[in-house]
Amino acid sequence: MHTEIRFDQQDQMLPFLISPVDEGFDEVFQSLSSRPGIQIIDRLESQVGELVKAQNASKTFTKGELEDEVARFFELNPREQYGNWVFYPWRNMLIKILPEEDFIRVRTQRNNYKITPEEQELLRGKKIGIIGLSVGQNIALVTALERSCGEMRLADFDTLELSNLNRIKAGVPDLGKPKTAIAAREISEIDPYLKLTIYNEGVTEENIDDFLTKGGHLDLLVDECDSLDIKILARERARHFGIPVMMETSDRGMVDIERFDEEADRPILHGYLGGVSRDSLKNLSNQQKVGVGLKITGLETLSPRMKASLLEIGESISTWPQLASAVFLGGASISHIGRRLLLGEPVKSGRYYVDLDQIIKIDQDSEFKIDSAPDIHSQDPRENLPKNVLPSSYFPTREELEHLVEQANMAPSGGNVQPWIWVYDQKGVLHLFHDQVRSHSMLDYLGTGSLIAFGAALENIRLAAAKSGIELDIIPQIKEFEEDCIASIRFIGKKSHSVPVAHAELADAIAIRATNRKNAKKERLPQEVIEDYLALAAEEGLFLDYKEEERDLDHLSKIIGQMDRLRLFHEQGLKDFVHEVRWTEKEAKETLDGIDIATLELSNTEKAAMGLLKDPRTIKFFKKFLMGYGLTKISHQTLMTSSAVFLLRGEEFTADYYLRAGIAMQRIWLKANLQGYSFQPVTACLFIFHKVQRDPDHGFSEKEAENILDLKKSFNSFFENNHHQQELFMFRINNAGEPSIRAYRREVNDSLIVL
Repeated sequence: MHTEIRFDQQDQMLPFLISPVDEGFDEVFQSLSSRPGIQIIDRLESQVGELVKAQNASKTFTKGELEDEVARFFELNPREQYGNWVFYPWRNMLIKILPEEDFIRVRTQRNNYKITPEEQELLRGKKIGIIGLSVGQNIALVTALERSCGEMRLADFDTLELSNLNRIKAGVPDLGKPKTAIAAREISEIDPYLKLTIYNEGVTEENIDDFLTKGGHLDLLVDECDSLDIKILARERARHFGIPVMMETSDRGMVDIERFDEEADRPILHGYLGGVSRDSLKNLSNQQKVGVGLKITGLETLSPRMKASLLEIGESISTWPQLASAVFLGGASISHIGRRLLLGEPVKSGRYYVDLDQIIKIDQDSEFKIDSAPDIHSQDPRENLPKNVLPSSYFPTREELEHLVEQANMAPSGGNVQPWIWVYDQKGVLHLFHDQVRSHSMLDYLGTGSLIAFGAALENIRLAAAKSGIELDIIPQIKEFEEDCIASIRFIGKKSHSVPVAHAELADAIAIRATNRKNAKKERLPQEVIEDYLALAAEEGLFLDYKEEERDLDHLSKIIGQMDRLRLFHEQGLKDFVHEVRWTEKEAKETLDGIDIATLELSNTEKAAMGLLKDPRTIKFFKKFLMGYGLTKISHQTLMTSSAVFLLRGEEFTADYYLRAGIAMQRIWLKANLQGYSFQPVTACLFIFHKVQRDPDHGFSEKEAENILDLKKSFNSFFENNHHQQELFMFRINNAGEPSIRAYRREVNDSLIVL
């Protein structure tokens, strides 16, 4: 009879070693060797042959000589008593191997002298802990292969899924198995003498100190877990115990090192997370994790393909992508640098990159550069003053003039470029000119976007003058697109009271008018409010259509989202976008124009996604592979939270109709803001439609242009435009409260010239 050996789940992950010199060996060996289906493998002679060669490195043996040396070895070391048996429960194999010292010597002999024998012995006393066994599996594997430690602690709560097989060294038979088991078994089959401790539940608040210190403090902690709160917890406790931490991100080969053993007060993650608390990082969605993850990794340091991938999270992929090549490179990098750290070499805290694309210079070219300036020049307006205007009957004071121009400049403009120049001549006439340099953009096709801004500015000056008791006459000057002189304003007189004009009450809204991009719960507009807006458009001979049903807004969001995506595929369109956004508060205050990113009302993740567009390689990647659908998400949210979306149309595609559209738009905008409603233009797609339809040098590829024209057909059908009316402007109304911040305006004297 013999004692049957039973193995629990933990034992199934680790080998079972027995030695012929152990008490009770025969009984245990009999129990193991009689298991059903057991494979017993004894290739000890071959291993001893390698040991002989390792002990006599300067000598070359013939086959016969080596066999004689092995025989002599066993005369001195009786075979039955020499070596150990290792049982692998998961393989049901019993294998004889060299005793520990000889096994390690033979297995690591090819390390010499990349790792010296003295260093190998020093590493044998080191303890490494690895949290997270996706990237961590490869780090553990390389570390075990080089035997850069004598003990390894492995922690992961997860099991293997099919989607893991793009980067984890495992196979279909392993699906559903704990990742700890897969890693531990692989390491144990390489080196059964390497001490392994398994934490199948992963690292938690309850066991973190045990993981770091039980059986002796770790000499190095490697963090490759996905849980952001555990990342912080592990570092907090590692810093407490003076344990260095390393991490690899699987993008551009970034290795992160924190020498808490040398810097007891070092900020967690180099301080990149700021004051974010550990508790706030629990139970985050994937998109929320991305936002926090970008704080940790940094945005500018990501590879173009990773940037492109981030914009697809929540659209076509669910979380961060990883590739086996990057994961294996990370395993090699961490193992190499970690070994040097453990050997006492001067490894500094910081971030280091093993970026193969940069090293090999695979893709250094981009299709265009973001920082190129437009080759556009404006004519000096003082040389082009119109001569068809009589002198003013009233000459406003400098204070009055500046007030009126300031009120006019409060008008909205595409990208908040403020494309106006005001010239006050010696006849007391104020002229409005188009600053072509300031407004040059793909969306300002033929100056149509600027004309809407000019219409709004002229409406503002009309209202502000009437409120101040100043009578004036606005004389349109522009006849054709792209003419510089837009209008002239002749001052007629000054009264001691306000001048009664149409919609005078809207003057009070000039100062509060703002673009509000907040998304709030959808609320229907009262029908009488909609009727008011329709009437304001009709006064200027324009048509106003609207959509408010959820299914309609969803359909429209798909069109607008696709057009937003295609805009950024356009060389000039992307340049315009990057140049018009003010990416920091400092930049917004310095320029006093452009779109302050704070006014976009974006989440941290969305802000990060916007920042990715500053890298033209990201857009090049989207274009090449017809990606970028993640760019449509913000448009979808914008449309679906709208009370209604309105479309202004005119009979003709002329400068006059665009100027009228600006006047009507401003009246509706001011009235909506007075009523407490939020207003946001969503009109970029209209300018692109016109450009592609009318300009043979539109700058889109043939395939992109076809896509745009198909979207235009869908747009026409959606708004039932059967009368060939021209789309001029589109906007949404909702009830979102006050905007978080208002756009800045340039000083009056930056746009006003007094002759």
